[in-house]
Amino acid sequence: FGPSPSAAGKRGRTPWQRPAMAARRAAFDIGSGATKLVVAEVQDGRVHEVLFGQEIPVSFAIDWKKSADGTLSEDIRGKGLAVLREFLEVCRRHEVPPANRRAVATEVFRKAANGAAYLDTVRQQLGLPVEVVTQDAEAELGFRSAVALQDTPPAEVICWDSGGASFQITSLDPAGGPLRSWVGTLGSGNSTAMLVEAVQGHCFAERATPNPVRPEEANALVERMRSELTAAPAWLSGAGLVTAIGGPNSMFAVASEALSSLSYTLPEVRRALASVVGLTDEELAQRPFCQGELKEPPGLIVPKLCLLLCVVDHCSIGEVHFCPSIGSCHGLLISEERYASSA
Repeated sequence: FGPSPSAAGKRGRTPWQRPAMAARRAAFDIGSGATKLVVAEVQDGRVHEVLFGQEIPVSFAIDWKKSADGTLSEDIRGKGLAVLREFLEVCRRHEVPPANRRAVATEVFRKAANGAAYLDTVRQQLGLPVEVVTQDAEAELGFRSAVALQDTPPAEVICWDSGGASFQITSLDPAGGPLRSWVGTLGSGNSTAMLVEAVQGHCFAERATPNPVRPEEANALVERMRSELTAAPAWLSGAGLVTAIGGPNSMFAVASEALSSLSYTLPEVRRALASVVGLTDEELAQRPFCQGELKEPPGLIVPKLCLLLCVVDHCSIGEVHFCPSIGSCHGLLISEERYASSA
């Protein structure tokens, strides 16, 4: 997810030479589980070339769920600001004008008691315009990202985006109406809290990890998650193919690495989950999905796969295809209305 190879270089220019009429933009996705940045050249409503892309885990959702008063701790707020300062330095190096930088913040900042105050600090101290988006707006940005990252006609795309505290599944309305969305307030962070507290009976603030998770505990978590979901709409129920977008720590990436495949069905997700229950943090740390820099801790692996299994089964989804993405940054980059507004 670093700077992409430059196809433009093959056409006789360097990545630093802008194509005619292109705009260099920065898109920040301040999510509940990670903070992401993509710097790119955007032209005619399309991402022409990615110059930089990265996501760094910042566990806002877990920190919030461990809080006794529903606030984000000083430590996590400090880490969040440090990551944003690092990313703003990237913007400076890539000569992105301040007027061409935009950020969106998601679920945890809508719910944490001091979420709005933290984002005010971001605006005032860092000069970064941040919009707290609704779940519907999150769904739209995710859909735009899925369309931007693949060649499938938009009318055929059903996009699934899942983060630290919520998920959204979205498609176009064939009748020409607004985007259709089915959303839930479950993500990797609050699913882990649910496992530790509601299933295992421990205090999340005092429990470093739910591992090893017994098979019956994983099954109980899936059923508890299912009880919090609404009925799947007709356009989603029984869908043959759903495109899942996410980064290297997403539940989709975990399943993909566990199964060595970008596409998987319900029985295969069950197999992935069965392969991780009963394992300690140390054993999970040796698996591919926990290897490499900037990976989230092993304690989130089982809850992620439980959530994936729960939704696939609940909606009778035939197949999930994982499309690697840096949050919803691509969708934000091509949101002309957001860049047209004043900072």
